[in-house]
Amino acid sequence: MECNKLGLGKGLLKVRAKVTGFLIAKIEKRNTPEQVIISKKRNTILTTGLQNLLNAFQTYMSGVNYLGVNAPSSGILLTTSSGQQVTLLFLTPPAISLESNSIILSFTVRDDTTSSYTATSEELITRSAGYNIPIATANLSITKNSDEILTMTWIITISVSPSGNIQYLPTVNAQVDGCSYSGYPGSCGCPQLPSYVISCSANGLLTQYPQTNLITSQLFIDMFYNTYGKGPSNSLTSYVNTTLYIYTYYCMEYFIVGLAYGQPAFLSYYGGSACFITNTYISETYLQVYSPSGTGQYIGVQIEFTT
Repeated sequence: MECNKLGLGKGLLKVRAKVTGFLIAKIEKRNTPEQVIISKKRNTILTTGLQNLLNAFQTYMSGVNYLGVNAPSSGILLTTSSGQQVTLLFLTPPAISLESNSIILSFTVRDDTTSSYTATSEELITRSAGYNIPIATANLSITKNSDEILTMTWIITISVSPSGNIQYLPTVNAQVDGCSYSGYPGSCGCPQLPSYVISCSANGLLTQYPQTNLITSQLFIDMFYNTYGKGPSNSLTSYVNTTLYIYTYYCMEYFIVGLAYGQPAFLSYYGGSACFITNTYISETYLQVYSPSGTGQYIGVQIEFTT
């Protein structure tokens, strides 16, 4: 299913996500840590970086081949005044904080070697679906001497603006959704969701937010950094430029998308029955769409990323 057959998202719920960021560098003397120099610089988000992240999202959610840039390693790539390049590796996965409408990811690196150099430009390289993807650049000039330690933190903020008929749900921890079943998989009437169960009891967000359209912070967190591999083939996600589409043919009132223990999961549900790919129990929810009338041919969301 291609996006042009959808009329570029006609009838899908719409969400905007603005991506911004800046780089903070801290220089401290090795034996006198109270002497600290801090510099700060706004970055440039790469449009090609966002496109490659969307490509990688499809790779782990729908099994498409990744066609974008793959750097040698993730981290912050420094270019020095002498033209040399060095990648400082992330100390840990990004730290995550949430505000009412924003997800903030903090990527931190540290150089405590005796190397001396002046960094003139930087590049943030994140990791998704097994690929190292450059997503932002900065031109912060910072000099590190042999008796100094350099710490850099790159802050990426995703500000989410859903339309009036879908809400953003900021969640610190992964949220459960979908249903638990006691029936057995069989033939399903939903053409893109081939497995079928009955006696499927709703749980998680489906019971906390019934008849509600929602999108969670977990989708954006996983999109900008994850350690997943390539998922099974399906046609439930696609993108055009920097707009992501997650959708299926209308079949049942609810369409729920996320991960089932690290594997992509897609679910249509109504009244104790479900059609699905992977599992009906979703351990990490990305979105839930409710459409009781079924007036449109498709059900799902489109997410437009801007800078």
